[in-house]
Amino acid sequence: MLRSGAQHTTLVWTRREFVVSAGAAWAFASLVDPSAASAAGEVAGRSIRVKLFSGSSIARLEVSGLVPLSIAVGADRLSAANAVFDAVAATLTLDGRQAPINDPVVLIASPAPFAVTSYTAGGQPLLRRYNGSLTVAMQAGAITVINYVDVDSYVASTLASEISPGWHTESIRAQAIAARTYAIRAAAHASARAYDLTDDTSSQVYRGLDGIAPTFSSAVAATSGQVLVAGAAPADVFYSSACGGHTAGSVELTGRAGPSYLNGVADDDAGGRAYCSAAPYFAWKNSIARDAMARALGVPADRLVGVDVSERWPGGRVKRLRVSRTDAADSDYDGRRFYVNVAEALGYKVLPSSMFDIVRDGEAFAVTGHGLGHGVGMCQWGARGRADAGMPAAAILAAYFPGTRIA
Repeated sequence: MLRSGAQHTTLVWTRREFVVSAGAAWAFASLVDPSAASAAGEVAGRSIRVKLFSGSSIARLEVSGLVPLSIAVGADRLSAANAVFDAVAATLTLDGRQAPINDPVVLIASPAPFAVTSYTAGGQPLLRRYNGSLTVAMQAGAITVINYVDVDSYVASTLASEISPGWHTESIRAQAIAARTYAIRAAAHASARAYDLTDDTSSQVYRGLDGIAPTFSSAVAATSGQVLVAGAAPADVFYSSACGGHTAGSVELTGRAGPSYLNGVADDDAGGRAYCSAAPYFAWKNSIARDAMARALGVPADRLVGVDVSERWPGGRVKRLRVSRTDAADSDYDGRRFYVNVAEALGYKVLPSSMFDIVRDGEAFAVTGHGLGHGVGMCQWGARGRADAGMPAAAILAAYFPGTRIA
């Protein structure tokens, strides 16, 4: 959805309204009210909206095309090879000439890939290449960029950020179906926002056209249109790097009961060997200094005596810890909260997963564990192991999301 004008009127537009004709002219067929059309259905069938450069405050943006860009600013239909947005000066410059901005949202499209360079207030540039089209909005000294891109191009890009192109074809196909399902479900639940997904880890990492290997494109083409469904709706999919031999239930991540296909499953082969045992972080160990541990727990370092696992979830992850103190103010501590706190205070891979053991070791705490990531849903290294063992993508997904099907 786009919001235009001082009254913030909500508008919905489809790919048919975003047509570039010969001579780089624009044609917008219509703008329809949300009550008259299903934005989620249109997005699912054709394209999705991804907010670019999430987490950054963009002060300047440059868009350059291999062919002339088609640009719409209010009622004006323009063409230029290069567009520069300056949020501080509130200006738009096309091929070196300043253009009037008579609408808060500028629309850009090109039949060929285009380059987008963002600059933070400090002047730090970040260059990426995209296809599809863009909406660019300048407001309150910052720029918001949304990429309208076809689903399969989006999925191919996420593969480049998630797995290796050298992995077994069936594991790459399983990842493609999972990523597409995530995107389609997100689009169906994002009608109140101007975008469906962000380009960072809060959604799926999306970096445009760079890094898309031929094996990724092939896997996306082979699975085009396929999503994982539960009943008649796209399934609520999760995935992480390595589960350590047992996936986690979604309740461990969200604190709420989830669907039955996200209850967690054992991920061992017939011989009892974890499918993700080849993962670099299948087994790990670290040492956390006492003061660092105290910082993660939010207690004074001189009062911290011990930290012990007091309760585990069925799959082996830590549900609750017991924190012992010199002042006898012992307390229970949520295992998931501890995992997140350590990541934020000490670094993501100090405690790679919540499947761990912990013992006091002098003025430090020794932690040993298995897996990398939250562990819910599909184990990516486990999917690779299953594919290497001869499983097709459909069987891999059925193992991690029991009761779902591909449609």
